[in-house]
Amino acid sequence: MPVPEALRVLAGRSSFWSEWFFDAEEPPPGPGEPLPRPELVVLLPVAGGYRLRLELDFAAPSHLLELVAPGFDTHEGTMLGWDAPDDARPHALRWPELDLIGRVIAMNDPSLPHPGLVVALLSRFTPITLADDVPVARALFTAAFRALRPAPLEAGPEQEPLPFFAEPRWWPSPVDPEALTDRAIARLLTGQDGRRGGLDWHRQEGLGWVAAQRPERNELDLTIKSLRVGTDRAFPFAGLDELLRAARERLTSEVYGAPWCTAAAVVPIARRIVHAGDLTSVPTLLEALESAGCDHPAVLDALTAPVAPAEAAWVVEEIAGAVPGTLLRLVCPDHPVPLADAERARVD
Repeated sequence: MPVPEALRVLAGRSSFWSEWFFDAEEPPPGPGEPLPRPELVVLLPVAGGYRLRLELDFAAPSHLLELVAPGFDTHEGTMLGWDAPDDARPHALRWPELDLIGRVIAMNDPSLPHPGLVVALLSRFTPITLADDVPVARALFTAAFRALRPAPLEAGPEQEPLPFFAEPRWWPSPVDPEALTDRAIARLLTGQDGRRGGLDWHRQEGLGWVAAQRPERNELDLTIKSLRVGTDRAFPFAGLDELLRAARERLTSEVYGAPWCTAAAVVPIARRIVHAGDLTSVPTLLEALESAGCDHPAVLDALTAPVAPAEAAWVVEEIAGAVPGTLLRLVCPDHPVPLADAERARVD
């Protein structure tokens, strides 16, 4: 199992993410609820034998992200980035890359739907920059954390109430103090927005995308902290490119190249959904897929009610052959408004 069960349990706790993002301003849990401090290793198989390895050390605290190439032991990874309060190089991935990685992992392992835990974890190494499609990045971030919320706590009388008191309004659901509220998610999102720090990406000959900074847009006087720069040849530029190429090939073959995707009705329905910009026709698409013999759990789960808009959007985009984010930006417009940068801005 690539994700330890302990991490899946902790992922629904607001305090876990305040530690993950080093959000010192987030109030700790109440008495008797100590902050979780596990040391965990997360191994994420992507494609072509390439894997991403995350080390989470909350005691140090220090977190690192490595690329493990095919044929290498998991302890022989190459550093993509790391994060610690006093020394960090967390700017390692671009949002289109994280979206692609999340999609292919979801196809490999339906227990890790996209956007969800993978995006939430790797967003620590994926700042929002001037080069990003910001509405898409924000929607992915928000949907990922909302997907991690635990099921609502049940409430009700211990015995059958009198008829007058039987209505649900007399038995409100208890509030979970550890819940990932929209305000908590917005706080984390604001901390990852590096645009006012001038953070950017540009293509460099022979390397591909490299981290950059535009001084004239650096209102917050931040410093870019990344190994993925043209002067640091220790960064595995070629390996990351191969991982992304293998991910795109696998995703294309798993979805657009699948026999059920070539059925006459499937792609036209998906394209109409993208063109309309809403998910009303998802049940029709699901019926067409099932009739065509689709049995892929990630695809069917994403389109089965109750539908999570962000999850359904990327599956429809893949079936339609649409540019990633085309539908997502239209069906997920309700991401939280970021908090004022004066309240919190941490991207380094």
